[in-house]
Amino acid sequence: MTWQLISLPIMAALIGWGTNVIAIKMLFWPRQPIKILRWEFLGVLPKRKAEIAESIGEVLNNDLLPTHELVNAVNTPETRERVTQIIAGNLAGKIERFLPRFIAGHAGDKIQHHLEDFVRIEIETFFGQLGDTISHELQENQLLGKLVEEKINSFDLVELEEMVLKVASNELRYIEFFGAIIGLVIGIIQVIFLIFF
Repeated sequence: MTWQLISLPIMAALIGWGTNVIAIKMLFWPRQPIKILRWEFLGVLPKRKAEIAESIGEVLNNDLLPTHELVNAVNTPETRERVTQIIAGNLAGKIERFLPRFIAGHAGDKIQHHLEDFVRIEIETFFGQLGDTISHELQENQLLGKLVEEKINSFDLVELEEMVLKVASNELRYIEFFGAIIGLVIGIIQVIFLIFF
C-alpha cells in the first residue's frame, strides 16, 4: 500500500508532463493530414497557418507597430540629416560630371553646401508629409501587416516550427514542467483522499 501511495503522485506527474508534451507537439504535428475512421488529424499550425499569419499581421499593424509610430521613429533629426547628405552628395556628384574639371574642382564644395541647404528644406517638407499623409495611407492599407502575413505564409512548416521554437522554447518547456507540477499536486490530493476518506 505504501508503494502505491508513493507511486500515485509520481505517475500523475508523469501523466501531466506527458500530456503537455503531446499537446505542444500537436501544435506542429502531424504536418500532413492523418485520417482515422471519419476523423482527420492535422497539427494546429499546419491547419491554421494562413489564419495565424493574418492575425499576426493585423496585431503587428494595428497594435504592436502602427505605421505612424514607425514613421515617427524614423523621422529623427539624425535620419533627416543623413538623408540630406546622401541626396545632396549624389546630386553634387552628378552635377560635377557635367561641369568642366577646373570649375568642378573649385566649386565642388560650394555646390555640395548649397545642395544640402536646398535638400534639407525639401526633406523637412517630405518627412512632414510622410508623417501625416503617407503613414495614414499605409496604416489604412495595412501594408506592414500584409508584408508580415505574406512572409509567414512563405515559410514552409519546418521553418515556421523552428522559428516558433526559437522564440518560445523556454515558455514551452515551462508549460511541460507546469503540467508535471499540476499532475503531482493532483496525485498528492488523491493520496490524501485515499488515506483519510
